[in-house]
Amino acid sequence: MVREGNVSSVELVERALERIAGLDGELGAFVLVLGDQALAEAAERDAERRRGKVVGVLHGVPVAVKDLIDLEGVVTGAGSVKLEGNRAGRDAEVVGRLRGAGAVVVGKTRTHEFAYGVTTPGTGNPWGPERIAGGSSGGSAAAVAAGLVAGALGSDTAGSIRIPSSCCGVVGLKPTWGRVPATGVWPLSWSCDHVGPIAATVADVALLDQVLAAEPSGAGGDAGPARPRIGRLVGDDLDPVDPAVTAVVDDLCRRLEAAGAVVDEVTLPLQAARGAVAAIVLAEAAAAHDRLLGETGEDGYSRAMLAMIRIGRSALAGEYLAGLRYRGRFVAEVEGLLAGRDALLLPTLPCPAPLAGERTVTIAGTRVGVQAALTRLPGPFNCSGSPVLSLPAGLVDGLPVGVSLVGRIGGDRDLLALGAWAEAVAPEIGGPAIHA
Repeated sequence: MVREGNVSSVELVERALERIAGLDGELGAFVLVLGDQALAEAAERDAERRRGKVVGVLHGVPVAVKDLIDLEGVVTGAGSVKLEGNRAGRDAEVVGRLRGAGAVVVGKTRTHEFAYGVTTPGTGNPWGPERIAGGSSGGSAAAVAAGLVAGALGSDTAGSIRIPSSCCGVVGLKPTWGRVPATGVWPLSWSCDHVGPIAATVADVALLDQVLAAEPSGAGGDAGPARPRIGRLVGDDLDPVDPAVTAVVDDLCRRLEAAGAVVDEVTLPLQAARGAVAAIVLAEAAAAHDRLLGETGEDGYSRAMLAMIRIGRSALAGEYLAGLRYRGRFVAEVEGLLAGRDALLLPTLPCPAPLAGERTVTIAGTRVGVQAALTRLPGPFNCSGSPVLSLPAGLVDGLPVGVSLVGRIGGDRDLLALGAWAEAVAPEIGGPAIHA
């Protein structure tokens, strides 16, 4: 619309800023809104268009980035008071790519402290204020779900893009590890961190992914498979899963088969992969905080963060190396299942978004800690580094439920094409009332 002159970038940015001003006081998706700067950038985008220059596929489109990601001249707070003076000297590489494609960054979205958590305190779920938005990219998912921006960036170390995407009823992609650069993004675990897009539709996620991965338009997989082959993950390693969530997955699989897909059942050692991710993340997170802790002490860290750092610092080298060694085995198992299939399928989360403030959730009669419950299904695929796309698949008690498609390493564009096909088959879930 901007390229064709049907709407100006200034108009789009003004709309975004108006919605943020009207809704975000209650929602809490943003920690910083760059109103004047965004309007100035939008005016420049409009001037460029009038001169016949369109700089990229996102020309003039307002977007947001998670507050782990550097914006030049702006504080990267990472959800912590410890970094309130951490002003970035330059844009993160992913921000440079967004700007290079013409996007206008309107602000920074809230994250759980240093990305170590699944609830994003201070951010509400647009589908119900009593529910969590998920985390750690909860601000980005909530901003998209509420229609504050069309797209936002998140990061994912054990599910932090996919968890809030499922909770908020939007689409999120964890790209193949290393495919999208993490330069200028505050680390949690270098070998498990991924940076990726969140948007309302698979098409929008695919467009953002094209920019973030610096791939040319039409770089593979745009048409999708004619007769998709999908392996549905089953077995004890998934349990416990809310029966209502399983029913949503059952329904989607029936729809996929009716549309021509071949769906069979497969298993993976998810529990072992979860253990490997925990060993890797704890040790690497402690190392990532070693300098900050040494320079500033413990003040400003939450008790949960300090506990995580202490556990990570006490980890034995053998435990960390065992986690790294297991990664190769799990990669081989995942890729082996995908040798004859286009994707693997599983629920993104075992339950809808839990109540805010609750430390545990009961799933199929089993009481589980919220963090453990929400990372147990997405987390293993940070061990494999596989691309994973979460998309809405239905509602349970009026709350969205996401399903994840796991693709081959490096096969992100093919996965997105399959995701677009599955999205067209899946039932419409509508949107939250706040988006009306």
